Amino acid sequence: MAHQYTITPISPSSSNAPVLNALTVDVEDWYQSTYDLDAPVHDRVVRNTRRLLQLFDESGVRATFFVLGLVCEKYPHLMAEIKAGNHELASHGYSHRPVNSMSRQEFSEDVKRSLDLIQSATGDRVYGYRAPDFSIDAGSLWALEVLIENGVRYDSSIFPIRNSRYGIRGWHRFPHRIEFDGQGTIIEFPMSTMRVGGYTFPFVGGGYSRLLPGWLIELGIRKLNRARQCAVVYLHPYEINPDEMGELRAIVPLRVRLFQGFNRRAIPSRLRSLLRTMGFSTMGHVLGLE
Repeated sequence: MAHQYTITPISPSSSNAPVLNALTVDVEDWYQSTYDLDAPVHDRVVRNTRRLLQLFDESGVRATFFVLGLVCEKYPHLMAEIKAGNHELASHGYSHRPVNSMSRQEFSEDVKRSLDLIQSATGDRVYGYRAPDFSIDAGSLWALEVLIENGVRYDSSIFPIRNSRYGIRGWHRFPHRIEFDGQGTIIEFPMSTMRVGGYTFPFVGGGYSRLLPGWLIELGIRKLNRARQCAVVYLHPYEINPDEMGELRAIVPLRVRLFQGFNRRAIPSRLRSLLRTMGFSTMGHVLGLE
């Protein structure tokens, strides 16, 4: 069980400068991370990540890449390519097993392995973490203590909603510090949500960015920015590859391919629109840790 903790909100900037939002990428292979955890990582993840790196370079923005340890282990040269773009590297765990399915010891070994791999590949310390499937929930807040023990300074794993897969209903919606009694402090940067009619809804990132209209996503980010709050945009390299589901036709059921492939072609143009009209940077920069 986690120790007692205290939460302190991080006050929005009082500056008149435009709000910077966090641009983040979960670097993983769709088939291995979503469909079969025992499958080998495919080199599609390299090709897809390079496409994102090119798009970010063209847009002149930096991002935080939460890299799965299995990807780093198989393709360590990809870490150098990400670093060469002046992007931030952070951990997405090693195996993509949900945190809430592991014991404390298993999670500690998983996160340490991922940190060691990324740090060995880049020569830099890693200070950020995001759980696979946003799987730090109310019953696994002890994972934040483990992250502190491993030198992680910020986490971006908690969705302040609750559905069948993830989230903590009623959790704090904006960046805050969590201090565990006798264990230390970590910054939590929750996934972005909007409030409508007294309810909290996710609206940007992953499947939400494919399924919801682009104007609604931009509206939600602008609403947060007007309140001087920064949004976090997350995506996966595979989301800009509309051909992937066709390549997996023989092994993935039709309904899964239709849902997972829906509207992927729209993501690059939607992303370019956001990057052109709003300010973005790495999560470490937005949080003032760089």
